Amino acid sequence: MTVKGVIFDVDGILVNSEPYYFEQRLTFLNAIGAKLTVEESRRQIGSNMNAVLKQVYPGRTMNDYAMIKEGYRSYKRKHPIRFDKILNQDAQTLLAEIAPKYQIGLASAGERQIINQMLDETKLTPYFETIVSGAETAHNKPAPDVYTTAIAQLGLKSDEAVAIEDSEFGIKAGKAAGLTVIALKPLDSQFKINQEEADYRVESLTEVPAILAQLS
Repeated sequence: MTVKGVIFDVDGILVNSEPYYFEQRLTFLNAIGAKLTVEESRRQIGSNMNAVLKQVYPGRTMNDYAMIKEGYRSYKRKHPIRFDKILNQDAQTLLAEIAPKYQIGLASAGERQIINQMLDETKLTPYFETIVSGAETAHNKPAPDVYTTAIAQLGLKSDEAVAIEDSEFGIKAGKAAGLTVIALKPLDSQFKINQEEADYRVESLTEVPAILAQLS
């Protein structure tokens, strides 16, 4: 196997956004009567709002889910995040180092608008040859769709690409797509994530170039 491409997740990899989103989603859902515990909410890390709503409110109509999601979007607009303030500097350094050697993609469970906002604020847009949002695929993580789409858009085979993830759902998605998966230790110590299915686990993204060299 010769690695030719690296595909990045966003939250918990490029930016330390998990604590913010965790508190934001828990606060919003409980404000509308979900009664989620902190531990229950932690188990949803790495999932998107569509999957979360099906777990929290099973059996609701698509219209019900759409109304809740619109309420959540409104809540987020009133509580904006500054991605440039939570940029993972190791990610920025890694991207600059590997860009001349590998094709680089992005595969996130999040919405395209938020992904674009993050890339604009952090000035990372030029590094990525392809960007895939889970909201634009038939099935979101832990299904492999975001990764299989990104691989196809990069013109690569699954054994020619590496995924960099942190969440259990993201790791499962990368493995299901046939990629080698490198799992980054959670940037915030309050989050305990099962990363056992990953092929490699690292404390810092500074360890990634050595792994890529080994695989190339």
